[in-house]
Amino acid sequence: MPRLATSSGQFYFLLVPGFSLLALSSAIDVLRAANLEARGNAYQWTLIGEGSDCVESSSGLSLDCQRLPKLFRRDMADTATTVVVCGGDTVKLEVDEGIILWLKSLANLNLKVGSVSDGAFVVAQSGLFDQHRSTIHWKCLDDYRAQFPQLDIRASILEMDENRFSCAGGTASLDLFLQFVLQDLGTDVVAKIADNYFHDTLRDSSISQNVADAYRFASKSRVLAEALRIMSQHLEQPLSIADIAKESGATHRSLDRLFARYLALSPSKYYRRLRLNRAANLLLQTSLPITDIAVASGFGTASHLGLHFKQAYQLTPKQFRQSGQATASQKAD
Repeated sequence: MPRLATSSGQFYFLLVPGFSLLALSSAIDVLRAANLEARGNAYQWTLIGEGSDCVESSSGLSLDCQRLPKLFRRDMADTATTVVVCGGDTVKLEVDEGIILWLKSLANLNLKVGSVSDGAFVVAQSGLFDQHRSTIHWKCLDDYRAQFPQLDIRASILEMDENRFSCAGGTASLDLFLQFVLQDLGTDVVAKIADNYFHDTLRDSSISQNVADAYRFASKSRVLAEALRIMSQHLEQPLSIADIAKESGATHRSLDRLFARYLALSPSKYYRRLRLNRAANLLLQTSLPITDIAVASGFGTASHLGLHFKQAYQLTPKQFRQSGQATASQKAD
């Protein structure tokens, strides 16, 4: 039985010029679906901007929005407030100084603040990612690291670190907001929502949608779902299977049995496959050096990544990247 939603979580989506409609709509649709599945008004959302009553997206379509609100502690007495800075993939992002000042004013308030795609530039500039992990769209990663060398920046799909969060944009915002719903409303609700989005998803056969597994199995085994979620959030710095079992509320042996029953793989083999899929995504979607990709996917060195990658894909990482570029070129022709 889904948890009945009695309280309201307020999301403010701060739209910066060139924001991604796909990322925004993916996020809002998860909240809409959560309200439906939870049989209540679990979430509300408001579009906000600075200096205009509408903001233009990367596709040229503009959305109406409200001016930046004043947020004080009394506003959050009965409402969990989250501010989401929505960007696109423009690499270089210039925003009104008023947005930066407004975000800085939130620093001492007890609310969640984060970004979608290159909105991370804005949050980082305001200082709200200091001492917190963050990520960004692949196209922006190099520039983001160059502009903010002091930050803990990851080449990941999403990051959630205390009351800060970020994601790579596009459909990664779907994963991020499913995580919010999972925390607030539980596994039963999030499993039903995820089924609607992932059941008919078609991807390249070499890259499976492993992030969805944590939600797909939520209704069958909460322990397994939690273990899968933990794995998906610790790809760059892998945990031991014993630690994953402990954090998910299981023993090593019982976790082995769950993986064998539902996934026909041992936890360690499944975890390695997740990290190899991360490496494959980065090889195709970024120009990061293979040594950096090895670190970002938890293999440490290029040689260690190469050994496992060739066993899985019958290609070296370099060959895999080249084959992907060749395929893209053929489609363009």
